[in-house]
Amino acid sequence: MSPEEIEELARQIAARMAPDALLNAEDVAAMLGCTAKYVTSQYAITPGFPSAIRLTGPGGRRSKPKWRRSDIMAWIDAHTEGRSKRGGRPRKQAD
Repeated sequence: MSPEEIEELARQIAARMAPDALLNAEDVAAMLGCTAKYVTSQYAITPGFPSAIRLTGPGGRRSKPKWRRSDIMAWIDAHTEGRSKRGGRPRKQAD
């Protein structure tokens, strides 16, 4: 990679790490460990999932959905707190 390409990559990474950065479905999918399609078809319609932001561009066309990084991080934190390290349903205690 050229120094210019490395600089551009670093700029893009820094922009996505800002708390108020707008992330696309691919970025959110990388954070959640799933596909972009799963983000838009499943997570985005789940009650409590952060609302998507759709910007209006030239000609009145709306952009693809984007989410604030801080909102996604808060949602992840709210859905991981208090969970046991072991998944699944609780087991009956032996008498």
